[in-house]
Amino acid sequence: MPTSTKDIIDSLRKLKVYDVSLTLDTNMPNWPGHPSMAIVRDARNFEQNGYFAQTLIMSEHTGSHVDAPCHTVRNKPQATIDRYPGDVLIGPYKKYDLISLDLKAGETLGVDAIKAAEKKDGFSLEPGDIVLLQFGWDKYFHPEKDMKERMWWATNSPGLTEEACRYFADSRIRAIGCDSLGLDAPYKDNVELAPSFGHEKYFLPNEIFIMECLGRLRDAPPAGIFMAIPLKIKGGSGSPIRPILFG
Repeated sequence: MPTSTKDIIDSLRKLKVYDVSLTLDTNMPNWPGHPSMAIVRDARNFEQNGYFAQTLIMSEHTGSHVDAPCHTVRNKPQATIDRYPGDVLIGPYKKYDLISLDLKAGETLGVDAIKAAEKKDGFSLEPGDIVLLQFGWDKYFHPEKDMKERMWWATNSPGLTEEACRYFADSRIRAIGCDSLGLDAPYKDNVELAPSFGHEKYFLPNEIFIMECLGRLRDAPPAGIFMAIPLKIKGGSGSPIRPILFG
């Protein structure tokens, strides 16, 4: 018997919801060289305009966001975020708890560690899954601190080996996300120590979407439902998202 809409809604309401997005704010840490986030808080105010509204100035890749293929793949100029359906980032997720590895800035995650995480939490990848990498890197996200401390998170991160990128791509996943600013290329003191194999070869060229700057993944269970909807930006190389997990 077909499941009704009410049954689906009732089932979702029984699940716990985890908001894994970062809060957008003025001068929040972002990719070096990208425009800084700015919120004009009194752009419209009651005294002058009779109502309240803010103006946002930001890159498409500010805060929790998704990369479209055209972001780094030169021969896919039409693969912009507005060309994909709104449900492209809705599906089952598998979360890799990597905190115990204590990866340092500039280090990389390999296939053996990935398979060990799968075994530990008792899951395997299936086509269409959304992969979430929990490095625990959001512990370094401190937008309230001074510029030097604030930007350390943005200029230092672990990454993925080429074999790890190939493993995920061969599993035919739908998307992959992480709680650091850069998914695949390891960085130390703003120096890229290895190529962005996912952005350039395995993920975006194969329309496997990349999501970066997630947060609080540690609160969520190893598997569940992932949901995020990109803004429909004409010609967009990506979009801010508000990702939530049901588990």
